[in-house]
Amino acid sequence: MANTCTNRIQLHADKATIDWFEELVEDFTDEQFIEQFGSKGDHNIDRIGSKWIIRDDYYREDDTEYMLGFESAWYPPDTMIKNIVAQLQERDEHAYADGRYWDENFDPIGIFHCNSPDKWETAETTVEPDWEDEMYWDNEVEPAFEELEV
Repeated sequence: MANTCTNRIQLHADKATIDWFEELVEDFTDEQFIEQFGSKGDHNIDRIGSKWIIRDDYYREDDTEYMLGFESAWYPPDTMIKNIVAQLQERDEHAYADGRYWDENFDPIGIFHCNSPDKWETAETTVEPDWEDEMYWDNEVEPAFEELEV
C-alpha cells in the first residue's frame, strides 16, 4: 500500500444541520478538524484513524449534502468520519456519511457507509490500471467502484 489515500466523504443531513456544518468548518485548518472531530488519544491514528490528513476539497452539493475531500496516510480517517456523523446526529438523527477512498496505486480502492459511530461498513478491491490508457479512470477505476457494495 502506498502512503497517500484520497478520500471523498459525502455527508447527508437535513438543511439546518448541513448549514451548521458548513458554517463550522468553512475556514477550518487540518488541525481544527482533528481537534473538533478527533477522539482522545496520543497519536492521530488513535484520534482520527490515520497518521495525517490534508483537506483538499470541500463544497456544498445541495441543501442536504456536503462533500469533504481529504488526503490521508494509508487509510481513510474512519474515526474522524464516525465522529463527524455523531455530531451531525446530535442535530439530525438521520444524518449519515458515505463515500470513496483510493490509494495512489489503487491498492486498495473502496467505498464506505457510516450510519452511526457504531456502524461503519466498507468494501474494497484492487485495480491494476493500464497506465498507457489515457482513460484508465473511466475505463478501469470507475467500473471497479461501481461493482462494490456495502
